[in-house]
Amino acid sequence: MTDHVADQAVLLRQVRLALQNENYKDAAQALKQAAALAHNAGDRAAEGRHLGNLALIYYRVQRHDHALHFFERALEIARAENDRLTEDGILGNMGNILREMKRYDDAITHLNQALLIAQEIGDVRGRGIWLSNLGLVFDDGGRYREAIDVHKESINVARQMRDQRGLASRLSNLGNSYLAAGESAEALKCFHEVVALHTVMGEKSEAALRMGIIGNIYSELGRAAPSDFESRFYYDLARDAYKDTLNLAQQLGDKVAEGDLLICLGNVYGNIGEYTQSINHFEAALLLFQSLNLPDRVAYVEKNLVLARDLSQR
Repeated sequence: MTDHVADQAVLLRQVRLALQNENYKDAAQALKQAAALAHNAGDRAAEGRHLGNLALIYYRVQRHDHALHFFERALEIARAENDRLTEDGILGNMGNILREMKRYDDAITHLNQALLIAQEIGDVRGRGIWLSNLGLVFDDGGRYREAIDVHKESINVARQMRDQRGLASRLSNLGNSYLAAGESAEALKCFHEVVALHTVMGEKSEAALRMGIIGNIYSELGRAAPSDFESRFYYDLARDAYKDTLNLAQQLGDKVAEGDLLICLGNVYGNIGEYTQSINHFEAALLLFQSLNLPDRVAYVEKNLVLARDLSQR
């Protein structure tokens, strides 16, 4: 082993130890030294790896400008070495950083470049990831129809790869895009499938989260319904969704979620005129939040409870 390779190995061990202790400053310094050694030795591939890892450290600590700088240097090397897979990954990561910086046009440019390379080299997994991230950029920019189209593509990749966890995540993204675009029925289809996926995978907390979203959608549809009949139909669906979510929250021992769902049920019962049930649920939530010493939630429930009691006496 040549001296510069041995010295880099020592530095990389320092990097690993520093990262284990979340000492990002020392990790970054050691990687800079390793990159300099590789550069001086003319080992471009090693230099590119060190620069890319250095960029990832700065990304982790939210130093976006520094991360982009080192990714740019690593990108130059990947292109010079004709390392298409590394180029693909760097462009995708840069797209994610640019999205977080709200530089949406630049993010789209980088992610599209990553997508082209992924397609060329047959990187199916990478293509799915970059499609999903591109959809999120469109979401952030309010371009929901474009986001929907791209999320659908990313979902097709997840189905092709039989990636259940990725599929659940991307269906949630699509559901959020549909909600933002005002397409509640399509959003509901997505979230129902997500619940089914998380249930099969035994991920109760994730299933509960999406069931709660489903309840919120039905509640909103109930409020916006043009007739009492339609309103009651949606509120009944919301009640059932909240009950299922409450059951999961109780199984998980999530007391705050349990209290919040009791409030949701209290509101639904109040909206359909079942004030005794509404009061019972608000009182249960009040006792729970008092026991948890959450004064803000206690105050919120008390206001709802006063209103429900007042309505019950009219």
